[in-house]
Amino acid sequence: MYSTTLSLETVRAAQNRDLSATATVIEATESRIAVLARKAARRMAESGPRHDDYRDEFEQMGRIAVWEALTRFDETVSPDFLGFAYTTVETMLLGATRAERNQGVDADAAKTFLSMLEPAGGDPFVAERLAQTLPPAGRRLSADRAHAARLAYQGADSLDAPAPGSVDSDERWEPGTSTYGVPDDLVTADDVARAADRAKHATVHAVLDTMGDGQANVLRGTFGIDPIAFFGNTHDEDLAAELGTTAKAVREARSKGLKAFGKRYVTAVARTPEEAQELTGAMNARLTRKGAAACRA
Repeated sequence: MYSTTLSLETVRAAQNRDLSATATVIEATESRIAVLARKAARRMAESGPRHDDYRDEFEQMGRIAVWEALTRFDETVSPDFLGFAYTTVETMLLGATRAERNQGVDADAAKTFLSMLEPAGGDPFVAERLAQTLPPAGRRLSADRAHAARLAYQGADSLDAPAPGSVDSDERWEPGTSTYGVPDDLVTADDVARAADRAKHATVHAVLDTMGDGQANVLRGTFGIDPIAFFGNTHDEDLAAELGTTAKAVREARSKGLKAFGKRYVTAVARTPEEAQELTGAMNARLTRKGAAACRA
């Protein structure tokens, strides 16, 4: 536990560069700095060598922040030096984690990420994935830039939350809201399934939005994807009338559009070549008349 008391006389002496008083201030704040450094390190890495490196670095930064707090502390404003010092440490560490995690976030990356929020249905995690696959080659983000852009978009709240289940011995932790909209310890299989469906539907709409209107609207009508009603692939004359084209043009657009959609969808969601191959096979089987009703979104 960290010290909860430190006399003003000792603080004044440390401000006047008394070595003994300075040592007392350092001793009184050391354990709390360690706690805050561990908390900051978890924002960067849960465990392992990287976590340890960050923790050591953040402990050093915390000690520097205490020195800065000594130079700026004014007892006429507040007599609580420890409170002032710990606020200074937390502010410095939060700034450090933001800078480290958000590095590489430029205006173009932020713009690309924001453009993916609407097709992602407002889900920043889906937008992060789409930003890596859907934009044209010159605008597409790397995994690191997309991740950093999401963190920058979500702001300090996402950085301040401790890792689920990790609790420092001297600070209270409240379960936060997970990406499923409920506290992590209340997440059920249904929550996960609903989130997966939302992500899938958002990706389908996003991929269609990257295609030409002709092919995209024929696919929307074939599978009943908003805002086009469901026509299937046996009422091409009716779908053609809805779209103001011919049945022949509908059939041609569907044939080409299915291939284009499948390729883009797999590119958007596959994480490995093996997964891409598996999804391609599933997509070829799914994008048939038999699977049309199941593909409505």
